[in-house]
Amino acid sequence: MITVSIGGRETFRLKSEDPAKLGKKVLDEIVDFTVKTFQSGMAEPEVIDHIKDNDLFLVLYKDNKAIGFAGSNYSNNKKNKKKHAYFSAAVVSSEFQGRNLYNELVKTRIDKALELGFNTITTRTQNPLVEFTIRKELNRYMIDYSVNRQLIPGVFGRRLTEKFQTCKEEFINEEYRKLDLEKGDGYYLTFNLNLYKPNRLKDRGGINL
Repeated sequence: MITVSIGGRETFRLKSEDPAKLGKKVLDEIVDFTVKTFQSGMAEPEVIDHIKDNDLFLVLYKDNKAIGFAGSNYSNNKKNKKKHAYFSAAVVSSEFQGRNLYNELVKTRIDKALELGFNTITTRTQNPLVEFTIRKELNRYMIDYSVNRQLIPGVFGRRLTEKFQTCKEEFINEEYRKLDLEKGDGYYLTFNLNLYKPNRLKDRGGINL
């Protein structure tokens, strides 16, 4: 069980939930804000698919109303000793964006992956903010890591968001400008995590493009 209170002028609660046991109220709230946030980029059946079958499913609440969610799936390859965490969808309602809540969803999933000894994190995305945020949170841990970015043409089938969301690192933005978003191109990102480096400077997270 993970329960995190996020302070500041407003208080939010982040809680791990069993996707199979979500009540209708919470499920309806998640579907509603996700469809509204993505507009034409996400339909209700797709939201349901992103909710079910997660090993870790986080729901973000404001005043007992769901306003964000994120999921992770775990696998263990005994052949190459890779313990693999896949970060599935993460969404914060457009009404509550700009409050660092997405960062908290990323941070909490990384916390759990490291706690369980995972050495690989992967995800799929069209959004440079996703890659930027994972990199930023890994840098906080002073972990040696490398990033592999694999182009998957048409993986999403269409553009997921109307606006291209840039991040603070232009070299990352430039890679995502190469995608044909209208055709649904995306990147499969692999973050290979090495051992903790306690004396490593926080801003020296490994980069391998």
